[in-house]
Amino acid sequence: MAKKPVPPIDPDDWDDDEAGFLQPLEPPPPVRDPTDLRLHTRQLADLLRARFPDRWIGVEIGTLPLRCEDDLFSDFIDLGDGLGVRLDYDPEEPERVLWISAGNRDHGGEPLDFPCDSEACCGRMLSTGEIAELLDFLDREAAY
Repeated sequence: MAKKPVPPIDPDDWDDDEAGFLQPLEPPPPVRDPTDLRLHTRQLADLLRARFPDRWIGVEIGTLPLRCEDDLFSDFIDLGDGLGVRLDYDPEEPERVLWISAGNRDHGGEPLDFPCDSEACCGRMLSTGEIAELLDFLDREAAY
């Protein structure tokens, strides 16, 4: 018995909705009001929103650990065009910041890092000198 030929599928007759495919996940929209943020994220968000009012986008809050980043919770303060500051938090102590990194996540380049994972840094905000260094770095990056 000969097999009956299967008619070709016309792409216009079958879209992704009919196929039952899941649509790609979109990242959550940035939080524009930082009153409910973790302490370190809120302090830096307030500083950066005041310093860069024209570039301010918001804060992406990490509520699930990132598998590629040692299961850390990460918040990203978004200044547009990929520029911003990422704060990595301990998943076992979600209020404890372990690392602060500034740079451009879209264009790469060398980030400015502030490791905060030692006991001496536990719970400490960046010093005045570190904040000045961070703001100078972001000013230079924003100029590109």
